[in-house]
Amino acid sequence: MPIWTRTLLAAGLLVLVPNALANSQRLAFNVTGLLSSQGQLRAMLCEPHERFPNGCKRRLSVPAKAEGTELVFGGLTPGRYALSVVHDEDNSGKLGVSAVSGRPKPFGFSNNVTGPGGVPSFNLAAVTLRENLAAPVQTVRMRAQGAGR
Repeated sequence: MPIWTRTLLAAGLLVLVPNALANSQRLAFNVTGLLSSQGQLRAMLCEPHERFPNGCKRRLSVPAKAEGTELVFGGLTPGRYALSVVHDEDNSGKLGVSAVSGRPKPFGFSNNVTGPGGVPSFNLAAVTLRENLAAPVQTVRMRAQGAGR
């Protein structure tokens, strides 16, 4: 390969990388309805091909704040995403009853939807991230297990 071709390819790659970063977007969620500031919020953001609600590659764990906790997922491309979040009050990393409060661990989903058994389908929870448009911060209300809409 001639040197001028290699130089053009290298220059093209240098242009493509910053453009890919410039085109990345973010989704932000404000999680409300927490009963305490103990433990962590454990969140997962799924794409359509992933196993919603707990087989997502994008995961966040942040300290819980009873007054509201912001979750931000960056580096996203336009498309559909669905969020699932659990308040892991006792930091066990498991669903079920909290050893701290004795209550079932609260959970929430994007679009504040639930489905049979509390877990909605990906399609019900999905939010669309559009190209070149800033997505509004979405509020997610936590619910106790067994609670309806």
